[in-house]
Amino acid sequence: MTLLILSYLSTARLRLQTAFNLAGLTRADLIADAAIGESALSLLAERDAKGVQPERSIHDGAPHICALDDAAVAISIEEASGKVDLNAASFKLLQAFFTGLGVDAHEVDAVAAGIVAFRTPPDNAVASNVAHADPGDKPFGLKRAPFQSVAELDQAPGVSPALYRLASQFVTVHSRSSGVDSRAAPPALFAALAGFNQQDVQALVEAPFPNGLDRKDPRFPSNFQRNGDGGAFLARAEVVLPTGQSSVREAVIDFRETSGAPFLIKEIRRGRASNLVRLRGAIADRLVALPGCG
Repeated sequence: MTLLILSYLSTARLRLQTAFNLAGLTRADLIADAAIGESALSLLAERDAKGVQPERSIHDGAPHICALDDAAVAISIEEASGKVDLNAASFKLLQAFFTGLGVDAHEVDAVAAGIVAFRTPPDNAVASNVAHADPGDKPFGLKRAPFQSVAELDQAPGVSPALYRLASQFVTVHSRSSGVDSRAAPPALFAALAGFNQQDVQALVEAPFPNGLDRKDPRFPSNFQRNGDGGAFLARAEVVLPTGQSSVREAVIDFRETSGAPFLIKEIRRGRASNLVRLRGAIADRLVALPGCG
């Protein structure tokens, strides 16, 4: 009888802990969604102030650490124009991008050609020389249509899981630009295209902010420079609760195709954490030094 009672109590405690964790995760997700909404509204306010401000703000993903209720939150906004567009980037830009990320020189052309082949319709005579590229070890054939999401990059020939995890941070399907806005490029992408050495690029991959980058650095190739239109953004919200649960949300916010609405959220997904150490430190310090997120 004693063993049965102990077993029951143990099971009850486990179920209670599971329910507590699930409730915390749900709350963290809701706070992250609220932070994404706050980001969208701040971008909308910037657009409304266009006639007042001589230059619009540039967003390169630098995190804003703040407090929302009793949670520590990191909010960052990246402009789509600061990334490499998988559908619009030229073969040469893709070559330079993957070379800068450290892809072996013997593989760069194959990876770039695989991406072009993946997105190119089979009846496009201009690209007929790459439309039949070997899909390699991919389980499916080439899509031969535009990328609909960054998640499709891992289906392109030559893109390994490790390369996907690295490159997917710096690509988009929403800029519609053949180049990259150097002002808004993620620090590691800027360094990769500007020809920084691999150690410096990797350091910026691991710790992009703060940095001492000169966005007017002449090493950034002028033939890849395209000023963005501020039409699409990736907003990221990382949340840590005092109880330890966390959430990371990413959303693509588009101000161009809105069907009459102020903006359209075209994608929303779970993201990768990059500020957890800072957020947990803020929680340990009881958020005393953090401004509000509003």
